[in-house]
Amino acid sequence: MFEEELKNLEFISKEVGIPIEYTQGGGGNTSVKLNDELMAVKASGFKLKQITPGEGYVVVNFKNIVEYYNQVDLSQDRDYEKESTEFVKTNVVHMEGLKTLRPSVEAGFHSILKKYVIHTHPVYANIICCSQNGRELMDKIFGEGNIAVAWIPYINPGFCLTLRIKDAVDNCLKETNRFPQLIFMENHGLIATADDARECVELHNMANDKIKAYFGINDTYPELKLLKLDENKYASRTEYLINYFKNNKVSPDFFDRIVLYPDQLVYLNGSLAVDTMDNKLNINSETGEIVYLTNESEAQTMEETLLAYVYVIDNISRLGLPIKSMNEKEIEFIANWESEKYRKSLVKDLGK
Repeated sequence: MFEEELKNLEFISKEVGIPIEYTQGGGGNTSVKLNDELMAVKASGFKLKQITPGEGYVVVNFKNIVEYYNQVDLSQDRDYEKESTEFVKTNVVHMEGLKTLRPSVEAGFHSILKKYVIHTHPVYANIICCSQNGRELMDKIFGEGNIAVAWIPYINPGFCLTLRIKDAVDNCLKETNRFPQLIFMENHGLIATADDARECVELHNMANDKIKAYFGINDTYPELKLLKLDENKYASRTEYLINYFKNNKVSPDFFDRIVLYPDQLVYLNGSLAVDTMDNKLNINSETGEIVYLTNESEAQTMEETLLAYVYVIDNISRLGLPIKSMNEKEIEFIANWESEKYRKSLVKDLGK
């Protein structure tokens, strides 16, 4: 049942989940509408490249989720953030042979978009999404194209983001009579959506390629290398990272001063130390040496996230763009958000 759709879910997930310049660790999510009622969406904590027709996703009744968001009344005194999360959980449809998993925290916005949805954290899209004039850059790069685009100012993931995307879709349809197939989210990432799987992947890749061309980024993405030193001890051999930290002499508060997006907080900030060796991720600001005191899976996720973070900052600086950091209130929300803690807790158990 749904064999073609689930094979396509695997296809789109691996196409954007294997390249680490598009997706780092367990970040990003994908989905496919199986029929007029059911949707398969990535399970929280899984890596996109781990999705197969029989694993790594959850089936939900997206029709009910769409109806829920259509009836939201913000004038009511209700904890929609908690309520919406529970509502999605109650609409999980248990399928024979599928493990009982938690749906992605973004199942809400997947429900209101087209048949196929890709959401990633690409370093190229995030150059504009993490710039203060990102909206203007998006308009310059994509304004003359045939694809409708939308910009979402930063807002907390989950319920609030779904509501904001719903408004953006409604406004785009009203103003242009077109459904936005590319959605850029400030301090977050990119969404591509289409009714055809290959078109969805092509849209996603085209968006990143256009940004690269606009900024004249011709070099291939830096190669990531990890060396096992001992049990639960790994050293980075990623030259790009080592050279960056050696040449820029970052201070211990560097990562707290520049917070680009939620995944940085989930995978890096609480586990990172500069010029000490007392945390999971330890950076020597003099030599650029990076040592991970954790298992291979978590070290890999942290290295991917660190490389993406540094690459985005480095390119924003090189291009002379004003960087856009998350504010204290936004950071506090992520730090205390149970869903993000759940996602982080799964990292250790995920294989490469």
